[in-house]
Amino acid sequence: MKKRLLSAIALIATVSTLMLSGSVIARAAPAPEYSISIACSSTETTAIGSQTVMNFNYAAQLAFKNYVEAASSGKIQVNIYANSSLGNASEILLQCMQGIIEVSTAGDSDISNYYPNLQVFSIPYSFNNRLEFYDFLDSDYVQQLNDDIAAAIGVRIISAFDNGGFRNFSNNVRPIHTAEDLKGLKIRCMQSAAHVKTMEALGAIPTALAFSELYSAMQTGVVDGQENSPLVMFDNSLYEQQKYYSLDGHMVSPAYIIVNEEWLRSLPADLQQVILDGGTMAQTAARGIIASSEGIALDLLNQAGVDVYSPTAEEKETFRIAQVPVLEWLRSEIGDEPANNFMTAIEEVKTAGTTAIGATAAASTSSANVVPYIIVICILGIAVLVLAMKLKKKPSNNQE
Repeated sequence: MKKRLLSAIALIATVSTLMLSGSVIARAAPAPEYSISIACSSTETTAIGSQTVMNFNYAAQLAFKNYVEAASSGKIQVNIYANSSLGNASEILLQCMQGIIEVSTAGDSDISNYYPNLQVFSIPYSFNNRLEFYDFLDSDYVQQLNDDIAAAIGVRIISAFDNGGFRNFSNNVRPIHTAEDLKGLKIRCMQSAAHVKTMEALGAIPTALAFSELYSAMQTGVVDGQENSPLVMFDNSLYEQQKYYSLDGHMVSPAYIIVNEEWLRSLPADLQQVILDGGTMAQTAARGIIASSEGIALDLLNQAGVDVYSPTAEEKETFRIAQVPVLEWLRSEIGDEPANNFMTAIEEVKTAGTTAIGATAAASTSSANVVPYIIVICILGIAVLVLAMKLKKKPSNNQE
């Protein structure tokens, strides 16, 4: 009995020692040298029908946080502020410019208020597909543009991805196969000059409405249709009032993760690289989520009875008449050189992409030569998507 008591006392003493040691170790663990904030105006999740997936902006933030904290060996702590908890998109951009927060998300439309040349992304029908757009975002031209933005307004772009996908036309009157089919349709669009001029060039009637009024306006016939990405179509139940959806892909705009340039340069060189690499990780996560989520949205739109049509190359060419008036307007806003340089850079990227595809095909027909970049995006997107579907469904603020 005495031995058992002594054994019990010894066990309690050992456990107590371990617990105390653990608490001492926890207290003695070095605190992060840098505690930084990353903010966005998006919700954590996006609803696609009955499914809930991680919002691409939030996915980018999580990837940035996980990578930076691990790669810095705990020297940098990253605090995420989603759901507009630090302000709306324009407010958090300004806070990042002022150095109040170190990192934030931003859209090209917000940054263009301070750097007008970024309006070049409003030129319609500039890109044929998402990979072409990503190649452009990763090009030397855009890197030089990003350097100029950092010098001009004090924030550096470290991640770039599409802001939820290509914008397409939907309506409740007739299928849209060519530009001719848009004539006379009342289309709600964003009230920027580029969007309005695009609608007018295609023969549609641009209609000014707040996004919050769009559903009832379609329901009552105030407008015939609208233009948004598949994710926005489903996330906001717009498909319930629209029979036809044409994947013309007239516009795609970039979304970014930005950091305060002065703060970034104040860090030791090794931690600066960690932040930049974290941006690359965030970029890959966001691109994967957008691509996989859009596929789900399109499939569900079909299941919901929406007539989803993808124009042929010949049909899509008819829509390009909208480029000329927008380019003319843009040149009057920012000058000939920035607009011309943008269009030239796009053509160079398209030519380089075509050459690369041709070279790969000539070298081998083996599936082993599939571009690794595509595989990484798909795997990451699917993996995060599966995990995100377990999250509780929340209302979304993806509105345009």
